[in-house]
Amino acid sequence: MKAVLQLLKLTIEEKKALVLSFVFTVFVAFFTYVFVNLIQPIIDEMLQLAPQASPDKTNLMAFIFKNLRVSREQLFWFIPLLLVIVIFGKGLFTFLSSFFMKSIGHKAVKKLRDELFEHLVYQSSNYFDHKPTGELMSRLTNDVDKIQQAVSGSMGDLIQAIFILFALIIYIFITDWRLALASFIIAPLAVLLLALFSRQLKKKGKLNQIKMSQIYNLLHESITGNKIVKAFTMEKFEIKRFFQATHSYFKTSIKLAWIGSLSSPFMEFLGGVIGAFILVVGTTRIAQGYISPGDFGSFVMAIFMMFTPIKRLSRANNTIQQGVACYERVQEILQNKPQIKDHPCAFPLPPIKGEVKFENVSFSYNETRPVLYNVDFEAMPNETVALVGLSGAGKTTIINLLSRFYDPTSGRITIDGIDIREVSLSSLRSQIGLVTQDLILFNDTVRNNIAYGLEDISLKRVIEAAEAAKAHDFIVELPQEYDDLVGEKGSLLSSGQRQRLAIARALLKDPPILILDEATSALDSESERLIQIALANVMKNRTTFVIAHRLSTIRSADKILVVDRGRIAEIGTHKQLCRKDGIYKKLYDLQFPEEREETP
Repeated sequence: MKAVLQLLKLTIEEKKALVLSFVFTVFVAFFTYVFVNLIQPIIDEMLQLAPQASPDKTNLMAFIFKNLRVSREQLFWFIPLLLVIVIFGKGLFTFLSSFFMKSIGHKAVKKLRDELFEHLVYQSSNYFDHKPTGELMSRLTNDVDKIQQAVSGSMGDLIQAIFILFALIIYIFITDWRLALASFIIAPLAVLLLALFSRQLKKKGKLNQIKMSQIYNLLHESITGNKIVKAFTMEKFEIKRFFQATHSYFKTSIKLAWIGSLSSPFMEFLGGVIGAFILVVGTTRIAQGYISPGDFGSFVMAIFMMFTPIKRLSRANNTIQQGVACYERVQEILQNKPQIKDHPCAFPLPPIKGEVKFENVSFSYNETRPVLYNVDFEAMPNETVALVGLSGAGKTTIINLLSRFYDPTSGRITIDGIDIREVSLSSLRSQIGLVTQDLILFNDTVRNNIAYGLEDISLKRVIEAAEAAKAHDFIVELPQEYDDLVGEKGSLLSSGQRQRLAIARALLKDPPILILDEATSALDSESERLIQIALANVMKNRTTFVIAHRLSTIRSADKILVVDRGRIAEIGTHKQLCRKDGIYKKLYDLQFPEEREETP
């Protein structure tokens, strides 16, 4: 019952449709009740197996015949007509009940899927650092599909089966309560076994979804890393890994199928045992004159009609238990709160000049991985600040903290004197343009990729940004120019073209603070020269942070920060740092040995 209540919570908001579905289900149960009542007059009156059987006994049919003043002679045409009406009514309300319940389920699951995606989008970067993409895809697709099957189909079947069973139980107790009690001697055993099946189905269902998420993860890694797989000729290795994962999923699926397949026939067998027991007891009751052959016939019909809702209950329970297991997995995501979120008193960051300060900022991804130690520097408005250092020194982490993808472990970061933790995330990031070394382009048109996040932007402004990023010339050579698709992650473009589109996207945003994280790393010498000319003009009226391994690209920076093992080791201009003969000078000499003897 707890499992049912968990999934029913998803449908509560659709109150009107839910009430209608319940009302229609009640009518289904009512027509089922009328149908089994018809068996008694069919046997006793029409077939005349017991003339004037049980004349003093009142039941639904006797009540109907009396109030409609149907004579014995008229029963021969009235009962068949009533039978047709009952069957039609039962079918009509079964359709309406099922349709409304399925529509409720689809709406509820759509809302759940939307809520799950929205929750994932707002998760902090730290969350995605620890969660495989394939596993998240599995929960958003496969797990939600299982929930949809449970809510849209099985939940309606479960409710309808319960109402029908309730109606049939009422009927058999009204017909002969002693015989009904005798019929339910084995019922507690059935309930116990059903609970056992439910527990195992939920447990195996959850394990099954974990195995499926592993398949999704392998699939995602193999597809996105297909070039590496081919470069290292690891196709057979990846196929073996995938086959092992699908085999593991197959084994848990077989166990799940075994339990699910066993529950329905086992319940049916118990029903058969009950039916055999009823035949023995029922014939004795007829011989003793307590019930008529028609009463017993309708009683047996009611018992055997219970098999269908019992089987539906069993099947629905199988699906619902799997749905509950998936719902719990989805709830694990929904209950995970983003680490980076707006402060309760956060306010919009006003238009900024671009003065950035890091005040004794330290950061650690976890207790065992310190990355930054007491980073302290200042970038004035309209300055170009370059960050250089060996890979892993902490350059990109500094930029991530400025964009507030993570929060400092200690210290604070201010923009124009305002602590960035006191302002809303949207207002902060809307004033920062970012071009990362891991280029992200969407499987959309060139125009939409450049104008990403900006609505109602004219094509003219998109073209101006593309021209500034030196991307316009190659774009007009594409088959559909700005309406040409770039492919997944920009796979239909060269790496240099992808970077120029990313730069154009940042330029169109026109932010007061611009971050270029290895923005020219994939460009050839000529493209790099053109980009540097374009960026030189763009960076005049904004604070710009540049992360570069090519030191030639940052010679003209107003300030160069040398990051070494999480600390700011040196600060100065290119000439000042070369004179110090420190880390920067050594890095420069390694890249330009021909200039080693020259005085800067």
